[in-house]
Amino acid sequence: MSTQEEKNEKIAETLAASASKGAMVEKITFAGIPILFSCVVYLMSSLGNATTEIIQLKAKIAVVVNQDNKAIPPQGTTIDMAQIREGLNDKIDKVEKDAALARAAMTLDREKQLAANQKITLEMQADAAQARAAIRSEATLGRQQLKEEIVNKIDSQDKAAALARAELDKRLTLLERGLK
Repeated sequence: MSTQEEKNEKIAETLAASASKGAMVEKITFAGIPILFSCVVYLMSSLGNATTEIIQLKAKIAVVVNQDNKAIPPQGTTIDMAQIREGLNDKIDKVEKDAALARAAMTLDREKQLAANQKITLEMQADAAQARAAIRSEATLGRQQLKEEIVNKIDSQDKAAALARAELDKRLTLLERGLK
């Protein structure tokens, strides 16, 4: 009967193990169901809050942006914005025109300065050419005068030499007569 008793013991152990597993499952189930329920409730309330926030954000975006994601100006300032843009465009056009006129005036002034500088350069070149011509003419006159002076001196020296020769000839003739 030992085998029968052993079988009974094994069955009792199996039943005890099954009973303890069942008790443990029962305890987990009773403890887990409230936790799971509170998690589901929390998730549902969070989902509700998120849905509310998404609806609010969509409403705010609808006020600021149209379907093409372009900004919608506030209704009261549309006319004001158009007037401001028109005024700015007028001012920009005026500034661009003024800048173009200023650039043109600067270019004209620069051209006038270049022309004045070229005129001064040409006048200086003309003055230098006149000065060189005057120097050449003075040098030519000086050479002619020097030549004339030299010729006159040579002529006077020739005359003086001729007179001196004539005087010498005369004296020699007198001396020769005086010796004879």
